[in-house]
Amino acid sequence: MASSFSSIFVCNVFLFLQISMLLVSASMDHNNVVPFVLDKGALTGGYVCAPYVSIYTSQIWGPTRDCTICTAYCYGACDALRTQHLNTQCTAVGDNLFCECCCRLPAPPPAPACPPPPPCPSPPSSDTCETGDTYTETTMPSSDCAACSNWCKEDCSELGGRVIENKCAIGESSFVRRCKCCCRGGKSGPKIVLGLGSGK
Repeated sequence: MASSFSSIFVCNVFLFLQISMLLVSASMDHNNVVPFVLDKGALTGGYVCAPYVSIYTSQIWGPTRDCTICTAYCYGACDALRTQHLNTQCTAVGDNLFCECCCRLPAPPPAPACPPPPPCPSPPSSDTCETGDTYTETTMPSSDCAACSNWCKEDCSELGGRVIENKCAIGESSFVRRCKCCCRGGKSGPKIVLGLGSGK
């Protein structure tokens, strides 16, 4: 890792020194070289940068025929655009130079990772007696359905389960109640029907 970092640092320093030397040389040999704002529509260089990969910029400099001016300009222009220099095109236009540059666009950031799908919700618990629950019936000598409710709670409690269904109906007379109970959990097992009795 340290070796790779040192190599990158040395390369960057070398490139900086090269550009500096070009700029100094251009300024010493061409003190009167200045950028021009001219109609570039008449120029037919046809220099095209790759779309979606790089951007194009240009400038006319003169009077000069030294293409190192274009090289120095393109490196500086790409750096000002926060991009990387790719190519330089130098075209003579009379006593001037038409400098064209392609600068590499920065790579787009990676797309965010898709979050994992949410877990499938558990099916809602049924409130009806199903296979695996314990089902019992009995008759109670009572005219109050509360007797059935209490009996069912006690029955399920002894099994360590909970009441799923508790039904009460009039039995053979108005003083008899027919109780139906369904328990789930604990020691509950497959549906069974206990014989009718007089309760617990």
